[in-house]
Amino acid sequence: MIHSVVKLVAGAAAIVSLGLTGCGGGGGGAGTMMSLSVGDAPVDGAEKVVVEFTGVELTPGSGAPVTINFAAPRTIDLLNDSGTASALLFSQPIPPGSYGQIRLLVTADGDPSHSYIVLSDGSMHGLTVPSGAQTGLKLVSGFTVPMSGVVDYTIDFDLRQAIVCPPGQSPACLLKPVERLVDNTTVGNIQGQVANTLVPAGCTPGVYLYAGNVTKPEDMNSTAAAGDPNQPIASKVPVATSMPPFYYQFTFLAPGTYTVAFTCQAAQDNPTQADAAVTFSPVMTAITVTANQTTTVDFP
Repeated sequence: MIHSVVKLVAGAAAIVSLGLTGCGGGGGGAGTMMSLSVGDAPVDGAEKVVVEFTGVELTPGSGAPVTINFAAPRTIDLLNDSGTASALLFSQPIPPGSYGQIRLLVTADGDPSHSYIVLSDGSMHGLTVPSGAQTGLKLVSGFTVPMSGVVDYTIDFDLRQAIVCPPGQSPACLLKPVERLVDNTTVGNIQGQVANTLVPAGCTPGVYLYAGNVTKPEDMNSTAAAGDPNQPIASKVPVATSMPPFYYQFTFLAPGTYTVAFTCQAAQDNPTQADAAVTFSPVMTAITVTANQTTTVDFP
């Protein structure tokens, strides 16, 4: 099973040499500084998740898209950038205005020489994006670039739902866009430890995150009804430090109330269906996330 969140972070960082075409976005002047980075959180079932990026396209409400073409493709192993770490894609001025879509230009055609995943058994599978040659990885979510300052956004999408290796599809796996857009200046984090007593021999641990107060948490199920409040919005496998206890982290969360729940049956969670065997205990509710702060929630 793949448990992960990929973070595309638009924040302040050093400028890299890129080509910028199109004007879009409205307004005049040099534009607002925007940086876009890519990172990941700890993931089980995979040793590498490598994606080849060739550029980024920002589509304004009116006018031509702003297309940032990289001078050379950037091949990034997402698993090298865990937690709040990230790898820079670009940092440069962007015309101010309202934008309705971000499109990540990637080379993911199933050829492992471009984008690929290496599973924990050592097998390598090329990654392919459905219609990727035409559409790339798209996020349809509006955001605004002000007249001045720094644009600071995060695109989160759960690799556990985004990467699917269906039977008969070998040797390639599918990389599907599953994401949301949040403003980094208004987000916080949840982190904590899982006591080693909760992880006996044979346990495949997982920590699941839910929006609001959820008393009957469910496992990942892509066929669940839209808006099911018991569906997780992310999941992680706790990472062992040099000695137990284990550590987990959810980053770039919008302020609000959340629930985290622990399971020992993470390996039995098929993200494409409901799995009755997956049970959760303990369940920690009423967790408050505040902007620019990290909330600690330990599983005793």
